[in-house]
Amino acid sequence: MSGSDLDHGLEFAAARTAIYTGLMADWAREQRERDGYDRPFAVVALGGTGRGEMTPCSDTDFAFLFDDALEENSFLLELQRQVLHTGEFARRCGFGAGALPFNLDDMPELDTVQRNSFLDMKPVYDPDGLAERFRRRIRATFDPFEHFLHVSSFWRDHWGDLQAKSDRLDGFDIKKDGLRVFLAGIWAFAAREFVHSHQVYDTIEDKRDLEAYALLLRIRSFVHLRRGTHRAASATGAHPEDLLGFDDFQSFGAMLGPEASVEERYEFDNEVRARLLSARRRVDRYTRGVIGRAFKEGREIRTGSTVLFGAGGLRDTAALTRETDRERSRAALAMLLAAQRYGVPIDPSELETTFRDAGDWLVPVPELSALFYETKGSLADSFKFLSQLDRAEERLFPGYQKFEASLDERVMTERTALRGKHEREKIRALEEYYRRGVELLEQARQPHKLSDPAHEVSVPVETALLDANHLAAVKLALKTKRLPETPDDRKNRTDQGRPLHERFSSGLSGIPLEVYYSTCFSGAEFAEETLDLARFLVQNRKAFKVWGHADLISADLVEDFVELCGTEDRLRALFVFTCADRVRWESEEWDPALWFNIHELFCKARMIFQPDSDPTAPLAMAGYSQEELSILKDFGKDFFEGGYRHYAIRFGVHLVRMVDEAPEARPRVSLIRRGASVILGVAARDHPGTAACISGALWRRGMQLRQAHLFSAMHHGLALDFFHLAPETSVVGPGVLKELEEEIQQ
Repeated sequence: MSGSDLDHGLEFAAARTAIYTGLMADWAREQRERDGYDRPFAVVALGGTGRGEMTPCSDTDFAFLFDDALEENSFLLELQRQVLHTGEFARRCGFGAGALPFNLDDMPELDTVQRNSFLDMKPVYDPDGLAERFRRRIRATFDPFEHFLHVSSFWRDHWGDLQAKSDRLDGFDIKKDGLRVFLAGIWAFAAREFVHSHQVYDTIEDKRDLEAYALLLRIRSFVHLRRGTHRAASATGAHPEDLLGFDDFQSFGAMLGPEASVEERYEFDNEVRARLLSARRRVDRYTRGVIGRAFKEGREIRTGSTVLFGAGGLRDTAALTRETDRERSRAALAMLLAAQRYGVPIDPSELETTFRDAGDWLVPVPELSALFYETKGSLADSFKFLSQLDRAEERLFPGYQKFEASLDERVMTERTALRGKHEREKIRALEEYYRRGVELLEQARQPHKLSDPAHEVSVPVETALLDANHLAAVKLALKTKRLPETPDDRKNRTDQGRPLHERFSSGLSGIPLEVYYSTCFSGAEFAEETLDLARFLVQNRKAFKVWGHADLISADLVEDFVELCGTEDRLRALFVFTCADRVRWESEEWDPALWFNIHELFCKARMIFQPDSDPTAPLAMAGYSQEELSILKDFGKDFFEGGYRHYAIRFGVHLVRMVDEAPEARPRVSLIRRGASVILGVAARDHPGTAACISGALWRRGMQLRQAHLFSAMHHGLALDFFHLAPETSVVGPGVLKELEEEIQQ
């Protein structure tokens, strides 16, 4: 590989790869024979290893395939012990192999990056023919169009940069800007039937295109050898060794060896640079042609579909053949659903075909509910598209035309946008909650703990825990909140003491809430559970706000709220709906104390639905002894079932010390920030007048209170009080905290 032969890049790489795969095959065979494992098992190479294109700094990419359960599989555990948890495999074979295990049931769940690596799967040890079964399973379950979007995304996102970099002699990433450019074109073909890249290599008409790729692979091998290092790849798979600078473009003469003259090296340098430049241009042209042709002709979103994805976006080749309103509506909303699911635009020309005069014929059809049930993409973006079609949303959501033109308190105050934009903003916030929640649950080592009532409430996690029906209901309620007519709407409309914008900003369809959802969406095929929950959310849209204004979130109040919701799922849906509905207007920044109470109410209500949860568990995990726990538990059930219990750890050590050092123990005052809330937490002896002393001290300093909650451990004479400061007086320095401690001590 350090010699001057430039014409066998693929062969050199294949020979190198064979060393690794041979060692892996021998090891796998020996392990299976030793264990006596009799179920189908295989080791396969993936990605570049599967293509046989390893260079000196390439990572190995192997996978273990099983037709068996992976959990508690003793054979798999032994393989992982050697490969992942000890250096046994590396000591034997001379390289590491972080192989992951898969069974057939995992194939439909592969993400796009994993699936693409399986595209070039090649058996290394496969006596049972398992690799082909895995390929058939992927082929039967994957979405070819989604995969096409993935493999073409690199070229689509970066082709302009590639043109600009083609003449540069610094910052050339030979993998990203060379090899992967070519592979994007190869994979665009391979992804149609999920075949190995080598099958596409064989179909290339002009073999100079493949030779250009082979040259890039050959140069990569030389550069890797010249580096003499093998640093870890980045999270995106990029290797530092792949980045060529100016010195690398002057180093090719070294391939001739020390016996070559200076002139010969100089000439060879020029020759390699010329061939390398030609190769860069050729692989870019190849992929540009492949993907450009796909966009020109249009790529089917699924086999037999009349909807194609082209350079301008999605277009329907049969748009003018639909006759009835229902047929046209199904086709139009199916295209919108595809745009949402795949995150691609709709060709602007469709406004004159598929969506022409949609406000005259659009009706609710099953594809409308599918938009709400779809968790990929953005429903808010779909509504933004519909918003450019006059009366289209009114046809789907009766009352919407009046809604988007009406004024409410927010519109009157901000004076910047109509209500349709605000509604899409709320749905977008919900979608962000969901994406973030799914991410948190996937990354957590113990995801069940994130939803345990003993832990602090996370709006994204609660959103991700909603099932499909409930999440769709929250979206539908956010979209239609002001459209059905409620008893309160009828009452407010006749209240002459209210401003006009308050009297006429809700109930805009004139259709009673009791029948709005069943009447307006009868053809959309929403699940009855979804419609029923949406009705409940709209009916109780102010519940958390009203109940959160209570002076005390008492046990009786919580029980009444639980009775209102009925189930934990409804409670969670109402909480998530409230958070998304007030994400900008009347948000936590607007009234931190109210939102603290809303979280407190949700937290306590959720505790009733999960009575086996131990709210004191975090204290035990923090290392408190049973004796110390008994002191802290003296603050009572109301304290530990609410949101303040999370600060027991923060003040716990001091409270325990106060019992040991009484009566000399000094109080402790700390500043707590929870979201937008700024709270003074005070741990002190429970003397009469302590709370009044603190309130007076704050008043003298011009610090306004929004609310206070006081807790007492009567058997131990301790007080743990929390004072919520008004946002405008929330700047509290450490000197003030010390002064407050002195006043309480006196």
